[in-house]
Amino acid sequence: MPADIGNQLKKGTRSDIEAACRTVEAEFRKIAEGLRRGTTDALYALRYELSVLRHICFAVKENPQRNGDLYGDIVGVMLPHVRPCEEKASLWETHLTSLRYILHVLCHERSIGACQRMYGLVRAEPCRLQEETNYKIYLDIHLTHFNGIYMLMQKQLLPLEASNQLCQALDSLGDLFEVMRLKKITKTGPLLERLNETLFGKRSKTFLKSLSFLPSESLTKMLGSLLKLLATSSTSELSNQFSEYLSFMLALIQIDMLSPEPSQQLSLQLLRVCKELFRQETNLTYALQLLYYYLKLLYVREATPNFKRTYIDLMRKFQNFFEHKATPHATEQWLADLLVAIQRLQTLLQQSGSKLQSPFQVYWQQMEGDGSPEAYAAHFQLLYSCAGLATNVTRSPLASSCSNEACTSVRRHCMLAFGLCALDAYINWQPTQEQKADKGPHKPLLGILNFTMDVAKSLKCLGPASIELIKLVRQLTHVADQVSCPEQMSLLCHLLEPLQKLRPLIPHQEMRGLLRRLFKASVYCKDPQRAGGLCASYLASLTNPARLRSQICSHYHQQGKEEKEIQKSVFEWHESCPLPYPLTPVEKKQLYETDLFAVLHYVRSPSVTHLKSLIRCRMSDYHLVLLARQLRNDRSILSELQELISKLNARSSLTRMEHLSLGHANVAQLLDALEAQKCTVSSKETGENLLEELLLRQNLSEINIQREQRLVNLASDAIAGFNAFFCRADEEPLGSEETAIDWEALMDDAVAAAMALTTMGYQAQADDAWLLLLRIGSMLMDRFTYLRALTHFLAQNEVNPRLKLNLSEEVKRAEDLLDDLWPQLPSGRFFKRQDSTVMLCLCHLASYYARQECFSHAQVILLLVEQLRGELPERLGKTDIVSITLQAVRFRLSYEQRNPEQYPRMPTPLRQLDTLQDNVRNFCNLSSLDGSSLQLLLSTLVRESTECSANRLSERLAFSNIVLKLVLQSGLALRTIEVFLAWLWTNLQMENLDRAQSKLRLIEHCLGIKRLQRKEAEPLAIEKKEVQDPALSDLASNMHLLQLVEPIRKQQQHLDVALPSVLSLRPNSPSSQLSLDRYLNLSEAPAVVRGNFQLQSTYFVMGCLHARLCFLQRNSDQLDDFYASAESRLRESPELSASLGSMLKVQQLYRAHYLRFRGQHVEAITVAQLGLDAPLQAMDIDYNYNFMTQLKTAQLELKPETEAVQCQSLRRALNFLSPERKNETPSDRDSSTKSAKKGPKFKIFTELELRPPSAASHSSGSSNEYTPPASMDTCQPIVLSDDDDESPCSTASLKPSLPKTTEKPKPKANSKLNMAIYVDDSPEAAPMPSQKVTGRSTRAARLRQPEETPKTATRRPRRAVAVTEPEQATEPGATGTRSRRRK
Repeated sequence: MPADIGNQLKKGTRSDIEAACRTVEAEFRKIAEGLRRGTTDALYALRYELSVLRHICFAVKENPQRNGDLYGDIVGVMLPHVRPCEEKASLWETHLTSLRYILHVLCHERSIGACQRMYGLVRAEPCRLQEETNYKIYLDIHLTHFNGIYMLMQKQLLPLEASNQLCQALDSLGDLFEVMRLKKITKTGPLLERLNETLFGKRSKTFLKSLSFLPSESLTKMLGSLLKLLATSSTSELSNQFSEYLSFMLALIQIDMLSPEPSQQLSLQLLRVCKELFRQETNLTYALQLLYYYLKLLYVREATPNFKRTYIDLMRKFQNFFEHKATPHATEQWLADLLVAIQRLQTLLQQSGSKLQSPFQVYWQQMEGDGSPEAYAAHFQLLYSCAGLATNVTRSPLASSCSNEACTSVRRHCMLAFGLCALDAYINWQPTQEQKADKGPHKPLLGILNFTMDVAKSLKCLGPASIELIKLVRQLTHVADQVSCPEQMSLLCHLLEPLQKLRPLIPHQEMRGLLRRLFKASVYCKDPQRAGGLCASYLASLTNPARLRSQICSHYHQQGKEEKEIQKSVFEWHESCPLPYPLTPVEKKQLYETDLFAVLHYVRSPSVTHLKSLIRCRMSDYHLVLLARQLRNDRSILSELQELISKLNARSSLTRMEHLSLGHANVAQLLDALEAQKCTVSSKETGENLLEELLLRQNLSEINIQREQRLVNLASDAIAGFNAFFCRADEEPLGSEETAIDWEALMDDAVAAAMALTTMGYQAQADDAWLLLLRIGSMLMDRFTYLRALTHFLAQNEVNPRLKLNLSEEVKRAEDLLDDLWPQLPSGRFFKRQDSTVMLCLCHLASYYARQECFSHAQVILLLVEQLRGELPERLGKTDIVSITLQAVRFRLSYEQRNPEQYPRMPTPLRQLDTLQDNVRNFCNLSSLDGSSLQLLLSTLVRESTECSANRLSERLAFSNIVLKLVLQSGLALRTIEVFLAWLWTNLQMENLDRAQSKLRLIEHCLGIKRLQRKEAEPLAIEKKEVQDPALSDLASNMHLLQLVEPIRKQQQHLDVALPSVLSLRPNSPSSQLSLDRYLNLSEAPAVVRGNFQLQSTYFVMGCLHARLCFLQRNSDQLDDFYASAESRLRESPELSASLGSMLKVQQLYRAHYLRFRGQHVEAITVAQLGLDAPLQAMDIDYNYNFMTQLKTAQLELKPETEAVQCQSLRRALNFLSPERKNETPSDRDSSTKSAKKGPKFKIFTELELRPPSAASHSSGSSNEYTPPASMDTCQPIVLSDDDDESPCSTASLKPSLPKTTEKPKPKANSKLNMAIYVDDSPEAAPMPSQKVTGRSTRAARLRQPEETPKTATRRPRRAVAVTEPEQATEPGATGTRSRRRK
């Protein structure tokens, strides 16, 4: 029969299984109806049932998802009829095993209904334990069903109502445990192990939480029965079951923690049971007692008055137990299990710290308040003691298994867990501000944390994704976030170095969060070194460049607000930090450069130690030169720069960054050299008579061109380096891996080099520098640098063609910029230096348009500048650089004007010079740009004012004095030479020969030709012994008097008398010792002059002035060759002619004068005509008048001598009018002459003859008085008119007649200026020579002033000299001359 059932079940069809079910049902009905008495029927039923179950097991195995309900029907028919048989105990075990198997197979998603029905059938039968081991099968049936239903519910494959099945399983387990207790089964070790594995100790927190959320009746019933069963356990095997009890205890603690209902404190019940079970083991019993009392304190439900004292006492007992009783058993397993259990208990305790419904809530509350530092110190001491003993833990079933197969160290994980628990406790602690300062808890806490970090670094499972490591870092982050006092910060500081050992394992994101909190907490750090390191470490962790720059600047700003001197840079702090953030080379470079530029651009006045910190950490030479800009006075840094320059110059080729570094290094050396040669010069020391003594001073004696060439080379090399970098940087884009370029530093140093070259006066080199800045400013859209560079070229009369600069195109572009900028100036949005840059550019733009003959446009621009300046409150009422530049531009427009009659109300140039000089004395420096701009403007004004005053026979030396003081204080040789040349020009024009010789010696000293020597006291010459003849003495006196009236230009060839000592050559003068040929033959010039074209031009000008000095000294032996060679060289070198500027006109005038002196009137006329034909550009208009004077005078001197003898008339003084007074009428001049103070009357003659007074003058003086002749060599601007038609003997017809209109002069070859010369051609008898000498000496004897010197003789205005001669009618020429000289 069972075989037929097996065949039917094997087929697997539903009809066959139904048929088998009917067969089984019929069979068991027969057994029930004809039941045999005794055990034979029960045994038959059991055997028959086992046979059917075996076939069902095969069928279920073949097809577990089909016909489960029919199988359940069959089992439901059989189960009520089977019982255990005492004869065959194994049959009952087989019966239970078959049921377990069928339930296990049916516990599936598709057959869960059949499984539940089958379990219900099993559960409906009473638990029958024929043997002790049968409980294991029942236990497996219930646990399998429980876990199967639980898993399907977790997968949401079953509704929540299925939790009834879980409760049924728990109830069945409780029944099983009760049956086991009744059966007196005492070997509960396997049972507890099985329960821990499937239901308690080994299960997850989620499972235990689900278990705790089941109805408490079922769970309590099951656990109560289990505890009763365990209480009856045998003590023979307890030593091996200690870990299982601890595991069960931990599970119960979690169930208590997670249960939504009030805690039943099941773990305490278990510990009571354990104390009784382990009473024979003293150490175990004591340990369990400590655990029991510890849990009792944890489970406290209401506040107790002596909680902290009790807790501290218990912790001390724990510590005493571990240090004394447990130490001998340190390697035993029960101690390892106890330590792991305590570690897990602490973990559970800390996890419940923030749970309001936790059973440990009251415990946490009582840990706060008064005495909490001592309580927490005791708590940390317990953890520290446990961690110390945990070093001997090798294995424990209580330990959590590591997910990393390579990690098998229970000891390290246990110690790490103790550290995490300690940090959790410290984080949950909420001390008062006073309690935060208590360092009592810190010592044990630091001890456990040091243990933790020491073992953590050797854990193989720790990595960026390790949960334990991430938790450790986050806990430290929380600790840092709670820091509010230095004591708390000191705790963190002790953890930095151990934490650094774990740094390679910590994820970057977590580390950044920790460093950010440490950065904020560093404000409470008393150690500035450590605080700086923490700040730097956080800043280094920022990878976003913008955020990094912002945070570094904020850090330095905060340091500045706290008035703390910054000792180290962020980069160096990071390098020496105990917790540095790991950086790649690119990130490290980014950090350094961001720190560097923050210090350079955002830190106001960084300290020397701060800058040197950056220098110590520099990554390239470029960083060194940038920082050296802030350490100009540090000799060690300058030495490093010098070594850098030598190193780079020794290389054959340089990279663009090396070119840039070389440029910055040269600028640093340049500025240091400029600063080193500065000295102090007072205004009193710059007197004209004290200059030689001044330059012999120790600090000024070394001012010469040779020394200055080093500065020029440094500046030129710097500009060359910047230019090389700029060209290559423009051609090759800068890569991201290259050093960031500080363009602001580049432009600042380039401007410094350009200003140095401009200030020193080296035009070509300065042009190259400003052209480079023009290009850089254009590329970088730096408007102010661009305008400043353009201003340099606008101020020039003509831009050097070598530069290939299209100035008109640049002007158009600059006008667009200026149109955008100038309306914004009154708003105050720019710095004062930027305001000055815009307005100065506008001023020089006006000069540019004036040179283009757009005078109206120039005037409009100047008016705009005046208006803008008036709208700036800080400039009102002050004489700033803008107002002085405005006046200087207007002065140029005045004295360079072509048509002076068009501006009758404009002040004369000399008057404008006086006003400008007064304003310079009252100069107010408003910005960093003003001082240097004023010095450049004054250097230009020296030449222009000298040209203006010299052409008008005036001696204004104010600008020369001011500029000489400035350049001597700065140690500038070329500018000093320029001032001396201007002064020499003035001295020659005024014929102060001694002073001119002194200037020549000074120039030779500065050029390095001949050094100055200190003068020795010379014995006074006794003139009475030299001139014995009274006639010669009178003649010398008369000649000296003539110098007071008009400089003597010529001497009569037939006068065979010795020159007075006043005109004798000084034996040590340059004229008597040196040849003029040296100025033209460069092979004899100093080496520095041969290598510089500008110095060659200056040297040539010096030669021209030296030649003029020789002429005035009547030392004309070399002049023929000099002027011929000079003319030849000028023809051969157009560049030299162009570089001379107005001095070319002066040279031509001097040559024309010399040719007249030599009697070469035709050549003189040719030279004068060439000077007239050459166009004037940015030059004094009086040059044309002077050339016309030379031309007319030469033409007059060229007339036949016989004509002059027949006329017997000496030429009357030339009446001239200044170009500023050409538009005056004769009546205006007469009225002005009458109203003026009566002065001496001068007449200019062509020959050195004495004549009697004219007939018209007999009534006003003695007939013995003679009018001294005067030279026409230096006739000033005059109005010429040839009166050839008038009678040569008629003086009454000589009336001044001015032209009605004066046309603008045009540069034509044969053009003549509309000027008139009034000549007195009346015949007069020539006196005898003896009468001339006698009468002359008589007048001189009455008028000689012994204290007068050439200086007083030439100073403006001249004092009137009382001459006892017949009164003459006031002549227009004399009046015009006097009026002109007053101007």
